Amino acid sequence: MECQQYWYNEAEGAVYCLVEAPSAEVAMAVHRKAHGLVADDIVEVHEGS
Repeated sequence: MECQQYWYNEAEGAVYCLVEAPSAEVAMAVHRKAHGLVADDIVEVHEGS
């Protein structure tokens, strides 16, 4: 799993990261292990919806 694309909103100090993962838990665990940062929120999306 890796970040496919990310966006940074400097005014808000927020980063948005698009990842493909089997679950939200896996996405959180990978980010935690990679750099110690985890998402405040995870939103599941589907292509074409």
